Amino acid sequence: MPPAQITARQPRRVVLLLAAVNLVALGSLTAPVVAVMPLKFAALLPEDQRAGALATALALGSAAALVSNPLFGALSDRTRGRLGRRRPWMLGGVLIGFAFLAALASADSVTAVTASWVGAQLAVNATMAASTALLADSVAEQQRGSASGLFTAAAFVGTLPPLALSALFPRHVEAVSLLMPALAVVVVGAAMMIPERMPARAAPPEIAPRRRERARFAGSRAFAAVWLQRFAMQAAFSLAAAFTLYLVIDRMTGDPVTATPVAMIATLCGGSGIVVGAVIGGTWASRRGGYLPFFTAAGVGLAAAASVRAVAETPVALWLAAAAGGLAVGTSLAVNLALAMRVLPARREGVYLGVLNVAETIPQVVVPVAAAALLRAGAGDPISGAADNYTVLYATAAVIALMSLLTLPAVRRASAPDAVAAAARATVSTPA
Repeated sequence: MPPAQITARQPRRVVLLLAAVNLVALGSLTAPVVAVMPLKFAALLPEDQRAGALATALALGSAAALVSNPLFGALSDRTRGRLGRRRPWMLGGVLIGFAFLAALASADSVTAVTASWVGAQLAVNATMAASTALLADSVAEQQRGSASGLFTAAAFVGTLPPLALSALFPRHVEAVSLLMPALAVVVVGAAMMIPERMPARAAPPEIAPRRRERARFAGSRAFAAVWLQRFAMQAAFSLAAAFTLYLVIDRMTGDPVTATPVAMIATLCGGSGIVVGAVIGGTWASRRGGYLPFFTAAGVGLAAAASVRAVAETPVALWLAAAAGGLAVGTSLAVNLALAMRVLPARREGVYLGVLNVAETIPQVVVPVAAAALLRAGAGDPISGAADNYTVLYATAAVIALMSLLTLPAVRRASAPDAVAAAARATVSTPA
């Protein structure tokens, strides 16, 4: 059987295993953020110092994630051995990550908590970088939309069990925080059975060097556009979801107690929308072949959802906006990853996909600061009269979502339906 046929017939089990790796990896980092570190700093520091310490630790962890994704992606591209290119980094990441998260659970100083969190981010993001690259190695072109949808959806589903368990067992958050890392070791152990194959999408030898250079430039330009599109959509969604609790307090309920369930439902609607959008949008894109309409619908949909949130005065309007925004972002993330895998330079999938993941991490660092500044723009909120201007905040999110459409001319050719056949013909697989 020719190698290309082997790749085209990769079983769905491979995609599900890699999606499970993504689920448990991101889930491993959830409980420490929402419960363990806030409680640790609250116990170790005075009330006026805990917020600053938590912000510093989270910022350092985000910086570690920014470095880890492209670094370990690049290292996996260059790794050779009996375990293949990706699998050693997947396994090493979860094992070392478990050790750091266990150290975090037992840490009794600010330095120990911060150092353990940075180490965990470095290690777990190594696993995520390698698993994303292995997905690109393993899945045939015609299946990448649906595979990317499942892979993307799994990451958001992975945050739910730690959140639920932390809420159910608030006195045992340290133990809860180790359940997902322990499960991650088991899941990655199962994923070590995935066969690795070396894709070779380089231009055939008979193609002139000048044509190969033009093709390489076009691919780099398309990847840059894909990166910018992902960055813009992630930034817009982060802005659109920022300070939801305060919005509900100021516009709808007037007090934090009744506002909390409204805001939590909005968060659940947004997360559910992402999962549904990623799975359905990715599958539909795979069947249709072309990705451009999905990018367009996602950008316009997120802009519309942010605009509704900007003027929302009732919980129902907020929930509908959150669900619509989640659908748009889920669809965008799925087709974005699928298109990125199509335009990656041959044999450098790991480093490029690591760089692509940075497009999601940077907004997590920058957006909270930008959102706080936008809330202070103008003379306050024109709808509620509150000091914080939610209309400007969410209108800015809508504008940035529309700006993501500016990247579409650069990806038009790569996202066309006829590019699927060309990419499939160029994809050849050999054992690692």
